[in-house]
Amino acid sequence: MADKTSNEFIIDGVKFNPNEDYSYTKPKVNASGGKSIGIISNKTKKALYLSTPLMLTWGVNEFVDNKTGRKSYDMSLQFPKEEYNTPEVNKFLESMKQFEAKIKADAIVNCKEWMNKPKMSAEVVDALWTRMLKYPKDKETGEFDYSRPPTLRIKFSFWDDEWKCELYDMEQKQIFPNEEGLFPNDLIVKATNVATVITCGGLWNANGKFGVTWKLLQAVVKPKASLKGQCYINLSPEDIALMNKSKDSDSDEEDEAGNNGVSVNVVDSSDDEEIIPSVAEEVAEVVAAAPVPSTKKKVVRKKKATETD
Repeated sequence: MADKTSNEFIIDGVKFNPNEDYSYTKPKVNASGGKSIGIISNKTKKALYLSTPLMLTWGVNEFVDNKTGRKSYDMSLQFPKEEYNTPEVNKFLESMKQFEAKIKADAIVNCKEWMNKPKMSAEVVDALWTRMLKYPKDKETGEFDYSRPPTLRIKFSFWDDEWKCELYDMEQKQIFPNEEGLFPNDLIVKATNVATVITCGGLWNANGKFGVTWKLLQAVVKPKASLKGQCYINLSPEDIALMNKSKDSDSDEEDEAGNNGVSVNVVDSSDDEEIIPSVAEEVAEVVAAAPVPSTKKKVVRKKKATETD
């Protein structure tokens, strides 16, 4: 995307200032009775777009509504551990923390208009707020572990079986939509790094809860490093010459064998079946022609009885 367009519509997430860069629209009541409050850019008076630095994602998640069968998709941008952190990602995280804190503070001020409540404390807001930054929980205490890095959930616009986003490779070549029939969940897999342009879907209020959503507009996809699909074996010029010489020698031997008139007759398997009974007959004839040895009778000689006087 050109710099002019970026400067005009898209705010660098690293430089995003929640106290100056956005404002709210008036609440609208939806068909289900909930409310939606738009979040717009103060500069353009249109949707708020942010660009994010290159971050790790755990792939695209698919959800299916058991009642309607409707599918929805999202992915989480993983903020890195301290040893893998960069200044850009760290500043973006701080901007998101400030953005979340400001929305919660503004909810107290606008509790009547947003939440239909005459008064709200910070504790009540925390209880009703659906976290934008998701922190892992401690396995022993069950409490959120704020010493570990969070994730930021990004939704995909998907309806009528169509993905409403664009994906590009590291050379800014479009890889989705594509003619190969690959979809974002095929291209963004576990341990993929992505840099994105996201748009704020505004605030939602339903069933006593409220929160904010982010949707994907564009992403540059950097595949995870892999040893598969690329040859890492480097042959020296001597190895290549030796392999070529060996190939030529094999060809000469094949030609010489052909010139000597060596031929190989291949017997069909059906011929083997015809040979078997003839062999059996020959064996039978040999057995029949063999002389039968005569049986010798055993002669038993008796001793004459001795005469007594």
